[in-house]
Amino acid sequence: MAYEQSTRASTPLQAARLELGWKAEQTIRALRDAATAAGATVASARSLKTMLSRWENGQEVRDPLYQRLLCRIYCQTPEELGFPARGADLSGRSHVAPPVGPEMVQYFQNVFLEHLRADNLMGPSHLVDVVKAQANLLDQMLPSARGQVHEELVLLALRYNEFAGWLYQDACNAELAMTFTDRSMDYALEIGRQRETSYVLMRKADIAADLDRPDRVLGLADAALRGSAKLAPRSRALVLRLQGRAHARLGDASECARALDAAREEVERMHEPDGLTEYCTPGYIGMEAANCWSRLGQFDKAVGAYERSLESWPAELRRDHGLCLARLSYAHAGREDVRSACAWGRQAVDIVRTAPSGRALSELQRLRIQLAPWRRDAEVSDLSDRIRSLFRPAA
Repeated sequence: MAYEQSTRASTPLQAARLELGWKAEQTIRALRDAATAAGATVASARSLKTMLSRWENGQEVRDPLYQRLLCRIYCQTPEELGFPARGADLSGRSHVAPPVGPEMVQYFQNVFLEHLRADNLMGPSHLVDVVKAQANLLDQMLPSARGQVHEELVLLALRYNEFAGWLYQDACNAELAMTFTDRSMDYALEIGRQRETSYVLMRKADIAADLDRPDRVLGLADAALRGSAKLAPRSRALVLRLQGRAHARLGDASECARALDAAREEVERMHEPDGLTEYCTPGYIGMEAANCWSRLGQFDKAVGAYERSLESWPAELRRDHGLCLARLSYAHAGREDVRSACAWGRQAVDIVRTAPSGRALSELQRLRIQLAPWRRDAEVSDLSDRIRSLFRPAA
């Protein structure tokens, strides 16, 4: 619910709590639980009660930690919660950079692979702070690196900053996502290879889509495809599906279909692993295509595409599995198939509970709103309660 839609709320922050039906005590428990999950320390419950009251009555939330935690528990952006625009808190504390050598390169490479696995299994909440810290550490190490070690660290800095941007995007914070992705672009330009530059341009386009800037998406996608003959098929597929998404947002079904058909052709081609685009499977492109059809109101077509994608969904991509199920549920609700929407929605809730994703949570909230006309139905009421429980702290 948008702030201006709530007549009871004094501030956007209070509106976010009331929309979930929470009491202040529930928000306080959620804040403390989110802080524990992130390895952070917050004030006592008694102090938080006073702080929350002041914030909801207009006092500025100055601490970036509390801003981040509030965005997390409410699954809203800083702007939606009424926080003032600030630059990303990237400075951190001053530390002496560790010695730089091949062993350190190997360490960061190994840890990055584990981060990717953890993200796919558990979602962004457990990773974002540590990945951001490691991205900052790489920034500090680079000035003292030389030769091959410097080249490898620049590539790692690109990957860590791009990954931090992705984690913020999946946590529904598009502004910080773009901040870190812009840093990644700086390193891509330093590396000077089309593969990395095109990939980061694609990521910027993806975030622009979340910011509802279809014009910007198309511009960045065109830039990412320049010299596309040198790009791997999956790289082209990722850009083409964004073109499809932008055309869907603009209501152009024919251009959307043309881009999605091209993306499907690319993802089916033979490819070599490149360390960047392994997640771009036929099922993933199918899910993205289905999302476009859903946006265009073609729900029957969307349902078929989602179900085909799920038939071959990789088990290790658990977080996006939950997202796909949530979107499928919404498409069923769009065609007024309430029983199917509830059945798939329950499966989505079960996965999102163990592999949280801000995007999936947002889709489930949309589903709950879409099913509101049938809220007196027992299955709909049960699903709505399950969805609300994802936002409710444990008692």
